[in-house]
Amino acid sequence: MTWMTPLFPPSRGLSLACLTGIVGAALGGCETVVTEYHRRPGFYKLASETELKNESTSYDGRRLVFIEDGMLPSEAAEIEAKQAAKQAEAAEERDRLRRAAIAAGQPIPPEALEPKPKKAFEAREVLDDGTIVFRAVFPEHVIGNVMSCLRNQEYVELWEQVVAESTRRQYSADGGGLEQFVEWCVRNRSELMMSLNRMSFGYYGGSDVIIDRLPDHSVRVRFSPQLGSRFKFREVAIVQERDGMKLAGIR
Repeated sequence: MTWMTPLFPPSRGLSLACLTGIVGAALGGCETVVTEYHRRPGFYKLASETELKNESTSYDGRRLVFIEDGMLPSEAAEIEAKQAAKQAEAAEERDRLRRAAIAAGQPIPPEALEPKPKKAFEAREVLDDGTIVFRAVFPEHVIGNVMSCLRNQEYVELWEQVVAESTRRQYSADGGGLEQFVEWCVRNRSELMMSLNRMSFGYYGGSDVIIDRLPDHSVRVRFSPQLGSRFKFREVAIVQERDGMKLAGIR
């Protein structure tokens, strides 16, 4: 039985907003330089017949900086100021609640305590009782989790947490189950690790790894034809489920 095979295939006018700022100072006879920030939609570069530069100088010496599909410095500063003001307001409210509780001889309420820092995202987490929890927000998390499971021979966790529910249902309908899946992993472990390691190495750059993002929000990561002939496994399919991204298939 081959695992998962049913899934393959089952100028001017450019600026919309502008910020003018002084970025130079008249020191030692140097002239003041005026910088203007302009927002430019990313598709302009694709549509233009000539190369559009991200920075240029106008006829009167102004420095023009173009930001594609992003926030202008003034907008970023405004958001940061609002966040800082909101945090300061929350801190004042916590302090007021603490002082009120102490004055009344009452326990300090939970809402008056300092918030705990947000926990950093972990694709693979080992809990205090030894339980392993896998999470994936992006496709690269899925590939990394599969590699981790294969490396540590955590086949049950791979089946139950990393493999997509739809894939497990299809596999079971074809007469397979956890036992057959583990056998498949053990039999192909070396070849799978070689393929996944090479995919992860080329995921963020180069032309050896191709990433197809499909309309149904699934992702297909595959080797280029030139590179694919060197590997037994050449393609990984990843789907979005309610609790994160999951492995749909490898072929």
